[in-house]
Amino acid sequence: MLSSTIFLLVSLGAGLVKSSPTLEDLFLENAPSSPRAYVIPHYANSHAVTIDSQLYRFTVTGPSSGYAFTLMSTNAPSSDSLGVLPHIHREHYENFFALKGRFQLWAEKDGNEQQARLLTQGDYGSVVRNTTHTFQILDPDTEMVGVIVPGGFEDLFYYLGTNYTSSTDTPYVPTTYNDSSTSVDSETMETLESYDVFAQLDFEPRRDLINGTAPVNETTWHDGANDLGNAGEPYFVANGYGPKYLNSKYGYQVIQPLVTSTQAQDLNYTLSTISLSRQTKNSPPSYTLDGAAAFEVLEGMLSIQIGEYPLARLNMGDVAFIPAKINFTYYSEVAFTKVLYVSSGTDGVDQQLISGAEEWDFVTFPKY
Repeated sequence: MLSSTIFLLVSLGAGLVKSSPTLEDLFLENAPSSPRAYVIPHYANSHAVTIDSQLYRFTVTGPSSGYAFTLMSTNAPSSDSLGVLPHIHREHYENFFALKGRFQLWAEKDGNEQQARLLTQGDYGSVVRNTTHTFQILDPDTEMVGVIVPGGFEDLFYYLGTNYTSSTDTPYVPTTYNDSSTSVDSETMETLESYDVFAQLDFEPRRDLINGTAPVNETTWHDGANDLGNAGEPYFVANGYGPKYLNSKYGYQVIQPLVTSTQAQDLNYTLSTISLSRQTKNSPPSYTLDGAAAFEVLEGMLSIQIGEYPLARLNMGDVAFIPAKINFTYYSEVAFTKVLYVSSGTDGVDQQLISGAEEWDFVTFPKY
């Protein structure tokens, strides 16, 4: 009788012991339906849809980020046609980042001269609200990363697209490019407007680019510094030609802001790239932020420990999402790691690093 009682008490006690979270719990195939820490591997089928020849994946969604932002990727073959019909967003701020390949991006606002750029790896284009824009994919191995604020814009793609899965996680389905983006009936137009897409069918994308840019006069593109735009204006930053800051407190980090609170205005977020040296001195700091944040690895390998989860190691294209109020630490175990970082609020990791940094003229860090 005594042994049975002991067995019962032990069994009940075991049921009360909370098991530690594992890497299997952290790594997901789909962004979850509410905010929690997670990692999505590159090319996972996270809420993926196809629209004609374009394959869209959503590694951070409105629900998974508490509607702070959407983080997505677009993979597609080269095309001689526009990827989408020219349009504006009245509520959403859209950011285009070239992970690999080439694509052309057009932007025009408030009757100002139309801007066009050819974006290659690491280049960035800012499409603020009420900016007419469109793009065209030019290389057969092109991946665009999009950051859209506020979150939830993926609902448009769910409406337009076809659900997609793949057992091989191919970047996109091998197929001939098929364009159906330039013709819209009135019923579809009305539906698109309910998703904050207002077609601008009279927009004529300019084709007079020279050395990847138009207009040419007084425009620098891969041949001089690019400033971040003024509030409410679209702008472009070539890879390595924007503002740079060096923080040397916990090993070297080079921070290159792409969106600050000035450009984001009331949408209250920041976007940067951060390049890290191998962690060799001091312990990496831990952060607990008031807003959600995400890292996407652009080069190297990022080591990150979130909450109670074990240390995770992320490779190129992998995404880590950290909810607000969750402690995390990150660093590099290899010689050079570069990430794209987005944060809700104005006191994210990038801004904290910049506040303790010096202005810097280089994309790499010192040798000592």
